[in-house]
Amino acid sequence: MKHLIHIALVILVSSGFSQTYKVFVIDEDSKPIPFVNVAINYSSNEEKLQKQTITSGEGELEIDSNWSNVRLKLKHIGYQTKFTSVSSTNNKVTMYLDNLELETFVVTGQYSENSTDNSVHKVKVIDSRRIEAQGAVNLQELMEQEMNIRVSQDNVLGSSMSIQGLSGENVKILIDGVPVVGRMNGSVDLSQINLNNIERVEIVEGPLSVNYGTNALAGTINLITKKNKKKFGARAEGYYEIIGQYNFNASIDLAHKTHGFTFSGGRIFFDGYSQVDTSRVQQWRPKEQLFGSFKYSNSHNKLSYQLTSDVFEELLIARGEPRKPYGETAFDDYFTTTRLSNALNVNYKFKKGSELNVLGGYNYYKRIKNKYLKDLVTINYTLLDDPASNDTSVFDLIFSRGTYSLSKDSSKINFQVGYDINVETNKGKRIAEGRREIGDYAVFGSMEYSPNEKTVIRPGLRYSYNTAYKTPIIPSLNVKYEWTRHLTSRLSWGRGFRAPSLKELHFLFVDLNHNILGNKELKAESSDNFMLQFNYKRGVKRGVYNFGLSGFYNVVNNQISLVLRDAGEQLYTYTNIGQFFSQGINFNSGFRYKTYRTDFGFSWIGRYNLESEGNPEVDKFSYTPEVIASFGYEVEKWQTTFNLFYKYTGKVLGFNESEFGEVSQFEVQAYSMMDVSVIKYFFKKKMNITVGAKNLFDVGNINSTQLVGGVHSGGGSQVPVAWGRTYFTKLVLNF
Repeated sequence: MKHLIHIALVILVSSGFSQTYKVFVIDEDSKPIPFVNVAINYSSNEEKLQKQTITSGEGELEIDSNWSNVRLKLKHIGYQTKFTSVSSTNNKVTMYLDNLELETFVVTGQYSENSTDNSVHKVKVIDSRRIEAQGAVNLQELMEQEMNIRVSQDNVLGSSMSIQGLSGENVKILIDGVPVVGRMNGSVDLSQINLNNIERVEIVEGPLSVNYGTNALAGTINLITKKNKKKFGARAEGYYEIIGQYNFNASIDLAHKTHGFTFSGGRIFFDGYSQVDTSRVQQWRPKEQLFGSFKYSNSHNKLSYQLTSDVFEELLIARGEPRKPYGETAFDDYFTTTRLSNALNVNYKFKKGSELNVLGGYNYYKRIKNKYLKDLVTINYTLLDDPASNDTSVFDLIFSRGTYSLSKDSSKINFQVGYDINVETNKGKRIAEGRREIGDYAVFGSMEYSPNEKTVIRPGLRYSYNTAYKTPIIPSLNVKYEWTRHLTSRLSWGRGFRAPSLKELHFLFVDLNHNILGNKELKAESSDNFMLQFNYKRGVKRGVYNFGLSGFYNVVNNQISLVLRDAGEQLYTYTNIGQFFSQGINFNSGFRYKTYRTDFGFSWIGRYNLESEGNPEVDKFSYTPEVIASFGYEVEKWQTTFNLFYKYTGKVLGFNESEFGEVSQFEVQAYSMMDVSVIKYFFKKKMNITVGAKNLFDVGNINSTQLVGGVHSGGGSQVPVAWGRTYFTKLVLNF
């Protein structure tokens, strides 16, 4: 009896003077969530302290009873981050699923893989679900629905884009960090970059020249390919669009222990299209694209490496009108493009959050134009023996990039240092002496300083030596500040630059219709970009909403342009003509709740009018509005998703000065694009079928007017945008 009384007293005393109490972390169904990462902020003896821990396998957490003002920050994969206060009487914490917006990690401009919320740069991510919902076949179609990005179309040279009012020469395009070569007329053809094996697209507006060098002046777009995560996996996709497009691609994934292999390939075929049936000549030229890819990856302890090899070939045919008087022959142009890309990426992770990453490889681009005389009776072809009608351009790039980074969440100072080597060669009959080479050798570095938990300051610097021109020193400064756990601001200044291309330096093209000469004395374009961004993001039960407001201002010095040097001989040459400016504001918002999502955005972009200098009648800036909206809803019971994408592109106003000094105004018509799709899933999402419509408003060519010498005289032309309303269907099988 005495022993029982003693035990009871011990239990009573220990419960009455307990030093800890338990906190229970549960989900919406009141089930415990194990192994949640918890940051505990508390006060003890009037001192503010913090502790890191995790919940037990039963979702339990012990808190010292002597602590006061206890606040928790809880993070767990698949759940929204939770901020809450707790006490001995308020000891249950409910975390909500974040099945709509799992935390996205990015690599573009980062020291190591990092979340979009923690990134110093504002990185926009387009994931594979969005690509699938939009039914986008290539990068051109995907970018057509993006705010601040304007896509232009040339039916022979392909599509290009501008960002923040700056043209495609100033946009860096990467695939897994590997630069894409082969800029025709200064821009990469977006329709040649297919999305069949792309996991996500990362977009950073503004210069990343410290990280990536030339052309990263207006923005950087990095396409991240899919990773092999299965011992065996296979995927096949068929696509049909009634405009005359037939696509097929397939891939196989194999893995054994630490080794991974991926093989993929496909074909894109377009039969050509014209709004007016001319029986032979088509505004949108027929083309065929063939592509294949091989990827090998391996990891062993702290070392991992990946070898990739890609091949691409395109044939585009521009058929001519039957020749008069009998129409028995015609001239046809054949454009053949070949791309090869080979890269090796090696990564080694040291202790204490540091890592070494080395990327190197070889890229090859070749474009052949041949003009044939076709006999429409015998169907025989004869290659014209005319140097002006046939041309071959070859670009190749040997590159290597290496970085050493220290990135620790708990450290006040992190940094990255690296080197960048690019040796580019251009061959062709229209290049002086037939072959030219440029070497660019650079070192760069940046440092992240966190004086407190809310602030990150990142200065950066790049120095390079170029064999063809004098390079500027490139600095940058980024500041990220968290006003509250929901509101974040980013302030940045960056110097960007664009190297003169080999064509601009050494082009030589003289015939009856052309007299164009390169300029070896060209200076590199340089720019200053200022951006201020605010983002507010807050979670709700099984959802999240966010708002963003930003503004930018660009100053481009030594802008390179093709100008008339000699009116008598009609001699044109590339020249640094002076400064160019662009500025704008952007607003965007998004809301996701359970299986519903919606996004809305608005931008107002101003482009500088060079002709305003000394002419008070010409506005300094011409402004263009843009509006985007998208909607998606998944009916879980039906395993069906409904999607809608809309973009309004406002009219573009500008001014040109003729060779006689007359100033003329031009206007490019506004237009709207809308796409819709429905995706139905079968067999636990092993198969899906998509049906949809693109360009519901049936946009084709838009008007572009040129007012000559005043408002009472002028002419007009049409600019191709799209091939009108069309419908598509896609079947995807996953094994």
